[in-house]
Amino acid sequence: MVFRDEIEQFAMLMNQGLPLDTLIHLTFKKDEEIITYLKEGMSLQEIFTLNQKKLYFKYLRILSEKLNLSDSLNCINKIEKSSNTFFETLLKKINYPFFLLIFAFFMILFFSDYVLVQMKDYISDRMVFVFIHLLKWGFGFAILSIVFYLFLYYVLFYKYNSKMKCPFRLMKKMISLQFVCMYQALDKSYTSTQEILETLACMDFSVIGKVSNEILACLKNGKNIEESFLEIEVFDSDLKKMLVYALTSNQMHVFFDLYMKKCSVDLEKSVKKISTGIQLFSYISIGILVLIVYQIMMMPLNMLNEF
Repeated sequence: MVFRDEIEQFAMLMNQGLPLDTLIHLTFKKDEEIITYLKEGMSLQEIFTLNQKKLYFKYLRILSEKLNLSDSLNCINKIEKSSNTFFETLLKKINYPFFLLIFAFFMILFFSDYVLVQMKDYISDRMVFVFIHLLKWGFGFAILSIVFYLFLYYVLFYKYNSKMKCPFRLMKKMISLQFVCMYQALDKSYTSTQEILETLACMDFSVIGKVSNEILACLKNGKNIEESFLEIEVFDSDLKKMLVYALTSNQMHVFFDLYMKKCSVDLEKSVKKISTGIQLFSYISIGILVLIVYQIMMMPLNMLNEF
């Protein structure tokens, strides 16, 4: 029906004093259809989210029930930024090292399965074969570990349920940071923690929506807000410590801002360590492989020199 950029252009022009029908004609391709729906009694938010399945419109549908269009779009931008920033940064940082890793793996695979087989009569030291195979399996394991980690990230963020355990501290930080960012995005527009949690719980297509449902379930079972937050398995220890102080002092936004800054720095350091580690492993292994290839290529010449 409508596109995201059209909605954002419409929101930018809303406060310019133009008549509504003029705004619609200026920004939307299907302007006549939108005006027809308005005459039938539908709201703009209902029209914008009609038959839309993308995540952006799901957020818009939920937030627009209590917020105006401009505030809804601001919240969505903050939510998307918190959801995507870390993972996009991680992918960008490990993109080149991961390519090196895959390149080195196939180089070793080709060398061990084709070149080495052709030259086995010239190699007296059988430890060369053992070392090459260890290197090949080492690279294969490293690639599978990275793929498994990315797959686990996808499962936790998009297929999460309360029975799942989060094995990595880094992933707990990612989920915790996303929860805090989404909470903060709604904090200025909503009046109470309960209201924020109920809104987040409506976003049950995301891990944060499901976590919020868990917190609300704990509250319904008679636990206080602090106990309910501390029950969540996927929240990291730093967030739980911050929550205790935040709830005691009744200054959630202050401590959440502090957590966001601290967690962002920690995650940036972690990303840098991961990318540097992969890159060093790739460079060192390729260097070792080149050295071994050189030595093996020289073996027939050394044998000729002995005669």
